[in-house]
Amino acid sequence: MDIPRLFDSESGGGTTAVAGFGRACSQARSAVGTMRDLAAAADVQATGQRELLERIEAAAMLAREVDLVLARVSREVERRSDEVPAGGLARRQGHRSAADLVAAAMGATRAEAMRLLAVGRALEEASAAASPDVSDGDGTPDSESHNALDDVPEGGPDLSPRTVEAEPGPESPPPPPRPAPRYPYVTAALDRGEISVECGTLIMSMLDSLSESVDVERRRTAERDLVSRAPGMAAGQFARIVRRFKAALDVAENDRQVARMRQERTLRLYEDRQGMLVLQGRFDPETGAPLRAALDALVGDAMRRSREAVGEDTRTTDQMRADSLASLARHALGCSATDLPLSTVTVVVRVEEKDLQRGLGLAEVDGCTQPIDISTLRRMAADADVVPAVLGGRSELLDFGRRRRLFTRAQRLALGERDGGCAFCGAPPAWTEVHHIRWWSRDRGRTNVANGVLLCSHCHHVIHDQNWEIETTATEVWFRPPASVDPSRARRLGGRARFYPPSESPPSESPPGESPPGASSPATEPAAAPAA
Repeated sequence: MDIPRLFDSESGGGTTAVAGFGRACSQARSAVGTMRDLAAAADVQATGQRELLERIEAAAMLAREVDLVLARVSREVERRSDEVPAGGLARRQGHRSAADLVAAAMGATRAEAMRLLAVGRALEEASAAASPDVSDGDGTPDSESHNALDDVPEGGPDLSPRTVEAEPGPESPPPPPRPAPRYPYVTAALDRGEISVECGTLIMSMLDSLSESVDVERRRTAERDLVSRAPGMAAGQFARIVRRFKAALDVAENDRQVARMRQERTLRLYEDRQGMLVLQGRFDPETGAPLRAALDALVGDAMRRSREAVGEDTRTTDQMRADSLASLARHALGCSATDLPLSTVTVVVRVEEKDLQRGLGLAEVDGCTQPIDISTLRRMAADADVVPAVLGGRSELLDFGRRRRLFTRAQRLALGERDGGCAFCGAPPAWTEVHHIRWWSRDRGRTNVANGVLLCSHCHHVIHDQNWEIETTATEVWFRPPASVDPSRARRLGGRARFYPPSESPPSESPPGESPPGASSPATEPAAAPAA
């Protein structure tokens, strides 16, 4: 099938709109060809960093615009295929459905085609809700769009609306109200090119999967919040945030999901044809949390040692993980080794005090994106190696001032409540270390929660080398980039407030242009050793 001909003309002859679409496509291909030549030009390597970033952002915006065109056209293909008897257009072209036809035309997967179709339907709903109503409900134009009496020639009978009396008859029923678009914030952001099709469909699919008990206001609030977080975030990272939002919105369904995951846990061990032992498993959060915490700690320690002795440890991360699992097994079999870096490993489960008291709600486990229910939390809290963190309590003294340089275990746990892991990129807590915002030695910075931040090694070096500034409150972490990264130096939210759904009492935000109270410094200083 000649796919371009599908959109350029019809059997009865092309219309002006169809011909215009074809010309626009031709012009766009010509412009993209010029862009390709410029991107491959010999002098592109001499392009400055800022210009290169502007190019990738402009090209990404163009790709999002093209995705919207594909979504609109794909929706029309769906209308002519799946909404007519016998399959319509798709069946005539040898495809089972519109999604298969679109996937074949794009050379993409069926899942990608389904995402385009979902966006096309959402855009169509938004357009229908925004378009003016030119009908009075019975198929005739209304008085605001066109009044046929205006066409009466001068000198004709006086048939103005003031003198003409309508014949008595049954009143026409009022036109049915147009349904409101289901995803107003998503479609608006897509139309502006602010979010990708993939991020938009992640939000829409999540909203569609919610039970009827989740009211419209909470859905709209979550939709608006997610749309504001999506720009500048990779789809995989954003999917984890969407999953957390879904759990917070639909607690009852999340409890059922956790129960299903518990029933589906499994681990297989077998030898392949080469004699290699293969492990294949799936773990629910309760079962997998201790395993992940221990492995992450061992792998993190190995990676730190590798950086300190460059070239000596050439293992990949997966090889480090395999060796760490073997070390854990040897230790469990009675190994007398004492050099395993597990003394600081703790599985932290956190819960809102009100949820714990009433026995309903969600709890979080470090390193797991799937929230758990309160009963699972209580089972895990009975383990001596699991620390329950009840938010809102003040049972620990967390401010030690300058009496000590290293952050305590209690301070690290408190920072985990605010930062949720690496405050800059969202990496798991086990990958992070506590760093002073104001340096201990240079700035006489205090060893307290207000002057600490959890950062993974990579993000710590980025912030230190580029001179980012860090500003904190009791519930938020903000990063202010240097002018070399962003000339406007606009603050960027980090920590739990960015990577997790908001609590019922959202954190306060300082007015634009004002720094929140807390520590601020051009760079961070690493603690002398991993926090104990």
